[in-house]
Amino acid sequence: MNKAGIAATALVVLVGAGTAGAWYTGTRLEGVLQDSIAQGNQQLATQFPGADAALELVEFQRGLFTSQARYRLLLKAPQEDQPAIDLFISDHIEHGPMPLSRLTSFKWLPVMAVSRAQLEPSAQLAELFAASAGQAPVTLISSIGYGQGIKGELQVAPLSWTGGEVEGRFSGLSAIFRTDTAGEHFAVSGRVDSLELDSPERIGLVGIEFALDRRRDSSGLYLGTGRVALDQLAVLLEDQPALVMSDVLQTDHTRLAADGIKAELNYQVGSVSYDGKPLGSMNMGWSLSRLDPQATALLAGLYNSLALGNEPEDPQATSAQFQGALLQLLQGQPRLALNNFSIRTANGESRFSLDMGLESPGSLEQPAELLARQLIGSLEANLVLSKPMLMDVIRYKTLFQPQSDAAAVEQEAAMMVEMAGGMAEMMQLARVEGDNILSRLHYADGMIEFNGQRIPVEDFVGLLAGLQGLE
Repeated sequence: MNKAGIAATALVVLVGAGTAGAWYTGTRLEGVLQDSIAQGNQQLATQFPGADAALELVEFQRGLFTSQARYRLLLKAPQEDQPAIDLFISDHIEHGPMPLSRLTSFKWLPVMAVSRAQLEPSAQLAELFAASAGQAPVTLISSIGYGQGIKGELQVAPLSWTGGEVEGRFSGLSAIFRTDTAGEHFAVSGRVDSLELDSPERIGLVGIEFALDRRRDSSGLYLGTGRVALDQLAVLLEDQPALVMSDVLQTDHTRLAADGIKAELNYQVGSVSYDGKPLGSMNMGWSLSRLDPQATALLAGLYNSLALGNEPEDPQATSAQFQGALLQLLQGQPRLALNNFSIRTANGESRFSLDMGLESPGSLEQPAELLARQLIGSLEANLVLSKPMLMDVIRYKTLFQPQSDAAAVEQEAAMMVEMAGGMAEMMQLARVEGDNILSRLHYADGMIEFNGQRIPVEDFVGLLAGLQGLE
């Protein structure tokens, strides 16, 4: 056989194999979709208890190389006097192992199917489709592997809307994701170039990047890492200069340790300016540890459900469920720490930290004062107030009130900062060391150590009550 004959024979074999594979994929596909939808609804009920929302496959037309599916997503309205949100999604599915769209994009690895799902127009979505100029507002393109892995891209069309109380422009979104049909793991990353809102104040966001990588543990919680970065956020009030925050970053990391869940959350604002003049920067870092996984999952589910506006059918039962989960959480003696909260200006930085260990009170049905003593097992707080930073803050008066006399404001800043340090020392609330006003509190075993002096809890409460009387 010559080379042409060999090539023709090979082509026939490949076409025959591809056709057989596509037919086999088509026979399996509807079952895979039904299983995935059932698992998704189950996870939705776990993450949002009481939420009346579900996805169903309402139509499936199988072909040799492609199939058409149609899904219905019904969302209960937050208020009883509002109609439910009824959405339909159309899905064009190419059968594997070699869908045409992958071949034309030079992706040669075999997959079970390639799906292109889009929101369908409806009366409820008329404004959304108008804002997207008739394009599908949301498109989900995904490839399903034979090992049940899913990879794809989420596309949100550019949007522009006018005529209402809030007008806006959205640049669109493109995000890539990885998950699986069982929903055990998901990772997504993407970017939004800009979002502008006018209402009459104007809010503008530029350069939003995000990345999430979560994996579900045995309790049903999704643990892992997250990152959201914002290049710039500008707020313009009517007839006022712009307040701009730049280099805004939020990160989180949750993981399961031997003594429970550990979580770290960090926030950063690289710079804040007003009318083009710098004000300062901010950092804040939280950590939580020894969180019971089952109790945390239950509390998170209750919170998610309430956040969606779902009213519990039996408020007393929900309250008892919440209290039971909270007590279970407290039995693990969780710790909550504000590791650092710092504000920096041109001339100084102030910092605050707090570390608190919690205990189980046995019952939450107690007077507030007694409950607080039993809840807080230990506490340590440290405050460093920078006098140069405080002076900078007072000097900002000349920015927000341009008619102010700069020399008078400078004199006012120096006087007020020295007065604050003197009053704090006189009332034994802090001590002054150089350019800093320092205060430290330590509590354990029913005894408080405040700025180096041991004070019974009752006396410390009396001191705080006396301070309130001075207001």
